[in-house]
Amino acid sequence: MKSKSINNFMEDCRIAIFNAADDTVISTRFAPFGFDETKHQANKTLYQETTDLIAQDKIEHAEYDAARIDFNNAVDDARKIYNTITRSLQYWYAPDTHEALKLGLYNNKVARYTDFVQAAKEFYAELEKHPEVMEKLVPFGHSGENIATYKTNVDNLDDLRANREKESGDAQYTIKARNAKMDELADAVADIKRLGKLIFTEDEAQYLEKLGILVKS
Repeated sequence: MKSKSINNFMEDCRIAIFNAADDTVISTRFAPFGFDETKHQANKTLYQETTDLIAQDKIEHAEYDAARIDFNNAVDDARKIYNTITRSLQYWYAPDTHEALKLGLYNNKVARYTDFVQAAKEFYAELEKHPEVMEKLVPFGHSGENIATYKTNVDNLDDLRANREKESGDAQYTIKARNAKMDELADAVADIKRLGKLIFTEDEAQYLEKLGILVKS
Protein backbone atom coordinates (compact mmCIF):
# COMPACT_ATOMS: atom_id res chain seq x y z
CA MET A 1 0.00 0.00 0.00
CA LYS A 2 2.70 2.47 0.96
CA SER A 3 4.24 2.32 -2.52
CA LYS A 4 1.10 3.89 -3.96
CA SER A 5 0.51 7.59 -4.33
CA ILE A 6 -0.73 9.22 -1.16
CA ASN A 7 -4.19 9.85 -2.63
CA ASN A 8 -4.57 6.23 -3.73
CA PHE A 9 -3.20 5.00 -0.43
CA MET A 10 -5.69 7.06 1.54
CA GLU A 11 -8.61 5.99 -0.63
CA ASP A 12 -7.60 2.36 -0.16
CA CYS A 13 -7.53 2.90 3.60
CA ARG A 14 -10.87 4.70 3.64
CA ILE A 15 -12.59 1.87 1.77
CA ALA A 16 -11.23 -0.83 4.06
CA ILE A 17 -11.82 0.99 7.36
CA PHE A 18 -15.28 2.36 6.70
CA ASN A 19 -16.67 -0.74 5.01
CA ALA A 20 -15.31 -2.94 7.79
CA ALA A 21 -17.22 -0.78 10.26
CA ASP A 22 -20.37 0.17 8.33
CA ASP A 23 -21.18 -2.87 6.24
CA THR A 24 -23.47 -5.02 8.38
CA VAL A 25 -22.24 -8.38 7.12
CA ILE A 26 -18.55 -7.50 7.41
CA SER A 27 -18.84 -5.88 10.84
CA THR A 28 -20.83 -8.87 12.16
CA ARG A 29 -18.26 -11.39 10.92
CA PHE A 30 -15.39 -9.23 12.28
CA ALA A 31 -16.94 -8.78 15.74
CA PRO A 32 -15.65 -12.05 17.31
CA PHE A 33 -12.10 -10.92 16.53
CA GLY A 34 -12.18 -7.77 18.66
CA PHE A 35 -13.53 -5.42 16.00
CA ASP A 36 -16.16 -3.80 18.18
CA GLU A 37 -17.51 -0.25 17.87
CA THR A 38 -14.56 1.11 19.87
CA LYS A 39 -11.98 -0.43 17.53
CA HIS A 40 -13.83 0.66 14.41
CA GLN A 41 -14.07 4.21 15.75
CA ALA A 42 -10.37 4.17 16.60
CA ASN A 43 -9.58 3.19 13.01
CA LYS A 44 -11.82 5.96 11.66
CA THR A 45 -10.15 8.44 13.97
CA LEU A 46 -6.74 7.23 12.80
CA TYR A 47 -7.82 7.75 9.20
CA GLN A 48 -8.99 11.30 9.96
CA GLU A 49 -5.81 12.13 11.86
CA THR A 50 -3.76 10.97 8.89
CA THR A 51 -5.89 13.03 6.52
CA ASP A 52 -5.36 16.11 8.70
CA LEU A 53 -1.60 15.60 8.82
CA ILE A 54 -1.44 15.21 5.03
CA ALA A 55 -3.31 18.49 4.64
CA GLN A 56 -1.06 20.18 7.21
CA ASP A 57 2.03 18.86 5.43
CA LYS A 58 0.86 20.49 2.19
CA ILE A 59 0.37 23.80 4.01
CA GLU A 60 3.79 23.65 5.68
CA HIS A 61 5.56 22.82 2.42
CA ALA A 62 3.73 25.64 0.63
CA GLU A 63 4.87 28.04 3.37
CA TYR A 64 8.43 26.74 3.09
CA ASP A 65 8.41 27.14 -0.70
CA ALA A 66 7.16 30.72 -0.32
CA ALA A 67 9.84 31.53 2.27
CA ARG A 68 12.55 29.93 0.13
CA ILE A 69 11.48 31.87 -2.96
CA ASP A 70 11.26 35.14 -1.02
CA PHE A 71 14.78 34.66 0.35
CA ASN A 72 16.33 33.58 -2.96
CA ASN A 73 14.73 36.47 -4.84
CA ALA A 74 15.82 38.99 -2.20
CA VAL A 75 19.42 37.72 -2.30
CA ASP A 76 19.48 37.78 -6.12
CA ASP A 77 18.11 41.33 -6.20
CA ALA A 78 20.56 42.53 -3.52
CA ARG A 79 23.51 41.01 -5.36
CA LYS A 80 22.47 42.54 -8.69
CA ILE A 81 22.06 46.00 -7.20
CA TYR A 82 25.32 45.76 -5.23
CA ASN A 83 27.23 44.68 -8.34
CA THR A 84 25.57 47.37 -10.47
CA ILE A 85 26.44 50.14 -8.02
CA THR A 86 30.05 49.07 -7.56
CA ARG A 87 30.49 48.84 -11.34
CA SER A 88 28.96 52.30 -11.72
CA LEU A 89 31.38 53.76 -9.18
CA GLN A 90 34.29 52.08 -10.92
CA TYR A 91 33.61 54.46 -13.80
CA TRP A 92 34.55 57.34 -11.49
CA TYR A 93 37.20 55.74 -9.31
CA ALA A 94 40.25 53.76 -10.39
CA PRO A 95 41.40 50.79 -8.25
CA ASP A 96 44.14 52.76 -6.51
CA THR A 97 41.98 55.74 -5.46
CA HIS A 98 41.13 56.42 -1.83
CA GLU A 99 37.39 56.01 -2.50
CA ALA A 100 37.81 52.70 -4.27
CA LEU A 101 39.91 51.31 -1.47
CA LYS A 102 37.56 52.52 1.28
CA LEU A 103 34.48 51.13 -0.46
CA GLY A 104 36.13 47.94 -1.74
CA LEU A 105 34.86 48.68 -5.23
CA TYR A 106 37.08 46.08 -6.84
CA ASN A 107 36.56 43.35 -4.22
CA ASN A 108 32.95 42.52 -5.00
CA LYS A 109 33.35 39.00 -6.38
CA VAL A 110 31.81 37.36 -3.34
CA ALA A 111 30.30 33.88 -3.78
CA ARG A 112 29.21 32.77 -0.31
CA TYR A 113 26.00 34.25 1.08
CA THR A 114 27.50 35.16 4.47
CA ASP A 115 30.50 36.85 2.84
CA PHE A 116 28.24 38.78 0.50
CA VAL A 117 26.01 40.07 3.30
CA GLN A 118 29.01 41.18 5.32
CA ALA A 119 30.60 42.90 2.31
CA ALA A 120 27.34 44.60 1.32
CA LYS A 121 26.64 45.85 4.85
CA GLU A 122 30.14 47.31 5.11
CA PHE A 123 29.84 48.85 1.65
CA TYR A 124 26.53 50.64 2.28
CA ALA A 125 27.64 51.78 5.74
CA GLU A 126 30.78 53.31 4.25
CA LEU A 127 28.95 54.74 1.24
CA GLU A 128 26.55 56.68 3.45
CA LYS A 129 29.56 58.43 5.03
CA HIS A 130 30.48 59.92 1.64
CA PRO A 131 27.66 62.03 0.16
CA GLU A 132 30.01 63.23 -2.56
CA VAL A 133 30.40 59.63 -3.74
CA MET A 134 26.67 59.03 -3.56
CA GLU A 135 26.19 62.03 -5.85
CA LYS A 136 28.17 60.16 -8.48
CA LEU A 137 25.42 57.52 -8.54
CA VAL A 138 22.56 59.92 -9.28
CA PRO A 139 23.17 59.93 -13.08
CA PHE A 140 22.93 56.14 -12.94
CA GLY A 141 19.48 56.39 -11.35
CA HIS A 142 20.45 55.76 -7.72
CA SER A 143 19.31 58.51 -5.35
CA GLY A 144 20.07 58.77 -1.65
CA GLU A 145 16.66 57.30 -0.92
CA ASN A 146 17.45 54.38 -3.21
CA ILE A 147 20.70 53.73 -1.38
CA ALA A 148 18.89 53.73 1.97
CA THR A 149 16.41 51.19 0.61
CA TYR A 150 19.19 48.98 -0.74
CA LYS A 151 20.88 49.05 2.67
CA THR A 152 17.63 48.12 4.43
CA ASN A 153 17.05 45.26 2.02
CA VAL A 154 20.50 43.83 2.78
CA ASP A 155 19.90 44.24 6.52
CA ASN A 156 16.68 42.23 6.14
CA LEU A 157 18.28 39.27 4.37
CA ASP A 158 19.21 37.44 7.56
CA ASP A 159 15.61 37.68 8.78
CA LEU A 160 14.38 36.18 5.51
CA ARG A 161 16.98 33.45 5.80
CA ALA A 162 15.94 32.69 9.38
CA ASN A 163 12.30 32.49 8.29
CA ARG A 164 13.25 30.09 5.50
CA GLU A 165 15.06 27.86 8.01
CA LYS A 166 12.11 27.98 10.39
CA GLU A 167 9.67 26.99 7.66
CA SER A 168 12.03 24.23 6.55
CA GLY A 169 12.10 22.87 10.11
CA ASP A 170 8.31 23.02 10.38
CA ALA A 171 7.93 21.20 7.07
CA GLN A 172 10.39 18.47 8.09
CA TYR A 173 8.65 17.98 11.43
CA THR A 174 5.24 17.70 9.76
CA ILE A 175 6.37 15.22 7.11
CA LYS A 176 7.88 12.97 9.80
CA ALA A 177 4.63 13.09 11.77
CA ARG A 178 2.65 12.41 8.58
CA ASN A 179 4.80 9.43 7.62
CA ALA A 180 4.59 7.94 11.11
CA LYS A 181 0.81 8.26 11.08
CA MET A 182 0.61 6.76 7.59
CA ASP A 183 2.64 3.77 8.80
CA GLU A 184 0.24 3.35 11.70
CA LEU A 185 -2.73 3.56 9.33
CA ALA A 186 -1.15 1.06 6.94
CA ASP A 187 -0.74 -1.44 9.78
CA ALA A 188 -4.40 -1.04 10.80
CA VAL A 189 -5.62 -1.59 7.24
CA ALA A 190 -3.28 -4.56 6.75
CA ASP A 191 -4.86 -6.13 9.85
CA ILE A 192 -8.35 -5.61 8.39
CA LYS A 193 -7.40 -7.13 5.05
CA ARG A 194 -5.56 -10.03 6.61
CA LEU A 195 -8.62 -10.92 8.66
CA GLY A 196 -10.90 -10.36 5.68
CA LYS A 197 -8.96 -12.89 3.61
CA LEU A 198 -9.32 -15.46 6.39
CA ILE A 199 -13.03 -14.88 6.99
CA PHE A 200 -14.38 -14.52 3.46
CA THR A 201 -13.93 -17.13 0.75
CA GLU A 202 -13.85 -16.48 -2.97
CA ASP A 203 -17.56 -17.30 -3.03
CA GLU A 204 -18.01 -14.13 -0.97
CA ALA A 205 -15.88 -12.02 -3.25
CA GLN A 206 -18.16 -8.99 -2.92
CA TYR A 207 -17.11 -8.58 0.72
CA LEU A 208 -13.45 -8.95 -0.10
CA GLU A 209 -13.84 -6.28 -2.77
CA LYS A 210 -15.57 -4.01 -0.26
CA LEU A 211 -12.40 -4.22 1.82
CA GLY A 212 -10.30 -3.30 -1.20
CA ILE A 213 -8.98 -6.82 -1.70
CA LEU A 214 -8.46 -7.80 -5.33
CA VAL A 215 -10.18 -11.07 -6.17
CA LYS A 216 -8.97 -13.05 -9.17
CA SER A 217 -11.73 -13.85 -11.58
